[in-house]
Amino acid sequence: MPGRRVAEVALAVVALSTLITPFRRDLFVGDETKYGQVIREMRATGAFFLPTLGGKPFTHKPPIHFWLIDLLTFPLGVYSMWAFVLPSLAAFGLLLWLMWRRGGPLAAFICATSLLVWTSAQTARMDVSFTLLIAAGLIFLERFLDHDDFRALLLCAVALGIATLVKGPMAPVIGIALFFLEWWRRRRVPRGNYLPAIAALVLIPLAWFIPAMLLGGQAYTHEVIVKQTVGRAVATWVHQAPPWFYVFHLPATLFPWFFLAVVAVIARPRSFLVNWILAVLVPYSLMASKLDVYMMAMIPAVALLVAEVRWSRLANAVAAAILILALGGLFATVPMVPVRGLCIATAIAGAVALLVVLRSSFAAGTVAVGLASLVPLLYTAFILMPQVNEIASTRALVAALARQQVPGDQIALYWCPYLWTRDMPRDLERVVYADGAAEIHGRVIATSRAHANEIASALAGAQRVDQLQLIGKWFDVYRR
Repeated sequence: MPGRRVAEVALAVVALSTLITPFRRDLFVGDETKYGQVIREMRATGAFFLPTLGGKPFTHKPPIHFWLIDLLTFPLGVYSMWAFVLPSLAAFGLLLWLMWRRGGPLAAFICATSLLVWTSAQTARMDVSFTLLIAAGLIFLERFLDHDDFRALLLCAVALGIATLVKGPMAPVIGIALFFLEWWRRRRVPRGNYLPAIAALVLIPLAWFIPAMLLGGQAYTHEVIVKQTVGRAVATWVHQAPPWFYVFHLPATLFPWFFLAVVAVIARPRSFLVNWILAVLVPYSLMASKLDVYMMAMIPAVALLVAEVRWSRLANAVAAAILILALGGLFATVPMVPVRGLCIATAIAGAVALLVVLRSSFAAGTVAVGLASLVPLLYTAFILMPQVNEIASTRALVAALARQQVPGDQIALYWCPYLWTRDMPRDLERVVYADGAAEIHGRVIATSRAHANEIASALAGAQRVDQLQLIGKWFDVYRR
């Protein structure tokens, strides 16, 4: 079939395109640089079973993702981007294979070209691995419900249990929510022995967590249970963002497939895949903390649903038109030449996609829209990555500190990101990440400008010798 062959070739191109940025970029400020510090400490102290940050057990995330990165640093090195991104890239490949097995090459292509999935596949974060395990678990759950296959239910529980050790307890929450939604839709569930699946769902996370509590001590246990688990559950009723946050964000979160997703949900409102979407959307909407990346777990369901319905050229035409109009409007307002080049390339790609949508098959139009949506990201990867590194990584801060030619242990950082660049001077591994003025004893002090007043006593008598901007925030470097 011509449409199938087009989707297969396009999928291969998209999969290969994720290998571009690891050659060129550094870890970005935020979770990535924090994870870089966790890995440095794992290598320096041997704290493999219970990763640490700042010498204390790291409570924000479970350990599997860090174990994988740590093992990869042995052949690749602590300052290799590949060590940090290979887990996500491998999960991306397995997710596409899973989508192909369940829904064919078009479903895999739609999942791959969802901007949230494609960009996350090249990061040091664990979101794609988490999505892969949830998708695998829910597909096993569907097999269980369709065929009364309790072996599939056990495999579902194993996948969700491992997912809990990748990113946390929302994996079983999603699985349980979907189970009850399907029970309500089907008006029945298989009868049999659920105990092995329940045991796997509970015991797999506990196999690590109980020893971790014993190693981490009372403070670690309190932090994980009271603050990270019970605290978040209580805070669910005090929203930092309204419950409809994700609904309003879905057009961007699911781009370029939001419009096709709406059509597909309307076409098949009572289906396993729609309940999968709800099982992700509803629990996360009830949580206080809201990030768009949490919605990645619904994208496999969206991809499978759209590939099944295979309808609506109009929805594809709208997505292509948005690429033309949005980037065209940006072109008119941004004077920067590199960004204008990005706008031109994307507008041209959107125009070509629109032409294909109007004159060709649904599959060909879908492939054209998916490829066009990646053009601005590929342009950034090829052309703009040096500029992105300067504003999104710690490259500028590392360079500013290195210019002072002061031993690393005489440098204190306050409200600054953890340092990590591919070519970072190793002596800067010894900088002190201070929690307050009392911990600042160095000759050089770097601080977030917004928090500088908090350490005014430590800055007394120091001269500002450099300033820089990272991720839209100003940082100053002082020297005594």
